[in-house]
Amino acid sequence: MLEDSTTRELLAAWRSGNEFAASVLVRRYMARLTSLASSRLSRKLARRVDAQDVVLSAWRSFFVATGRNQVDVPADDNLWPLLVTMTLRKLARQAARHSAERRSMAAESELSDKLDWPAVVSRDPTPAEAAMVTDEIESLMSGLSSVDREILTRRLQGEQHAAIATAVGCSERTVRRSLQRIREKYVDSHDGEVLRPGDQSGTDGPGRRTAAQQSEVRVARSELPTRLAEQSTNESPAVQYSDVTLHRLIGQGAFGKVYQATRRSDGSTVAVKYLRKAFWRNSQAAEQLVREVSIVSKLSHPGIIKHFGRGRSRQGAAFVMMEWVEGESLGSWRQSSPPTDSEIVQCGIAVCDALSAAHQAGVIHADLTPGNILRRLDGTFVLTDFGFSRLLSDPKKTVSAGTPGYLAPEQLSDVFGTVSPRTDVFGIGGVLYFLQTGTAPFIGRDIAETFARTLSSQPAPSVHEAAPDANQSLDALISQCLSKEPSERPESIEQVSETLSQIRSV
Repeated sequence: MLEDSTTRELLAAWRSGNEFAASVLVRRYMARLTSLASSRLSRKLARRVDAQDVVLSAWRSFFVATGRNQVDVPADDNLWPLLVTMTLRKLARQAARHSAERRSMAAESELSDKLDWPAVVSRDPTPAEAAMVTDEIESLMSGLSSVDREILTRRLQGEQHAAIATAVGCSERTVRRSLQRIREKYVDSHDGEVLRPGDQSGTDGPGRRTAAQQSEVRVARSELPTRLAEQSTNESPAVQYSDVTLHRLIGQGAFGKVYQATRRSDGSTVAVKYLRKAFWRNSQAAEQLVREVSIVSKLSHPGIIKHFGRGRSRQGAAFVMMEWVEGESLGSWRQSSPPTDSEIVQCGIAVCDALSAAHQAGVIHADLTPGNILRRLDGTFVLTDFGFSRLLSDPKKTVSAGTPGYLAPEQLSDVFGTVSPRTDVFGIGGVLYFLQTGTAPFIGRDIAETFARTLSSQPAPSVHEAAPDANQSLDALISQCLSKEPSERPESIEQVSETLSQIRSV
């Protein structure tokens, strides 16, 4: 079949008059190129230049040059570098042409239909949407200081506060304060309803609500937590807020904070995860938290964190109560004491065992990162944070989001297929890569470049580039797990575990 042909074979067939061969080749690269082109367009320029048109223009130039025998297929059969170069040149010409026009883009009024990137990442985005997400993040980062930008980039790539502080040369307290400033900056810029420029209907002036409208908004917001609780489960919270005594903050992410706490009813130590205040009124975020409890409650495995129930604080903050794990994340473990190959294999087998139980129950984790796996004091491992998981039985597209650098290509573009158990195979490959090298498998100068590298046809860097003494068999397995095409990865998480067991026995 042509779909399985090499690039060289497809071009030979096209030269022989088979137009379908050209369409197969275009589909192979189109989504990735469009994503890359979109990520390089500013929001103002994107109103004038269509990324897909630019990519199609690059394709036309490619086929013209190929027809004249001016282009030769590289030895590795990979056209990505050439196509990227041609696309970026087309973009540069378009930007120069529009910048030279009399009508200045800088004079254009801002549109109010900004992309709500937290909403976009709550489902499987198209390649264009994925690029728009990066545009929003880059827009946010453009208003930050150089230190805040570096802290945000490192945090989005999964680094812990201590590691960020060491890399940047500041205290952990400074890192936490920086992330809080960034959080407040983003929330302030997206809070409330947005009125279109010039739309003064029903307001006391441009962009202002009338007193009656403000009152309606306050009432609606005050009622939202109650309505959400009723709509989500139609039952009383399983955990009463009065049964929780908080002690100290032990971790935080983009949407929630985790505290060490005591359950008063039996005096046991537990972990409690709250939604951040900015998301208390966000129905999607609260529903996702309830969904996480529902999913994890279906799982029973010593390597998967236990959830005891959910509840709401007096102020309306949704929370879940989980078992307390005495230990540290894989990120902290590697930073304090880089593991041996034997320890890495042991960790991989343990995580695969937990994932196998989840897959057998019809659950895909879909967010495997060093921060979501804990190492207990006794050396065992536990899988946590099923906030982005999905059910195989759910016909709807569910959350396909996670940490940049660890996301599988199919979580960014459906051109690679749908999220499946092989998405977790990619994820375990990313975790093993981190334990060997200390970094994520895909890292760019910014989020857009990280996404572009994930979507490109270029493979992940070999472990041996960063760790020359790494076990060659383990390196080969990691490379296979990190294959861009799901069909080229191991068939199942059980197969990964079996290979790890063979490596351990050698």
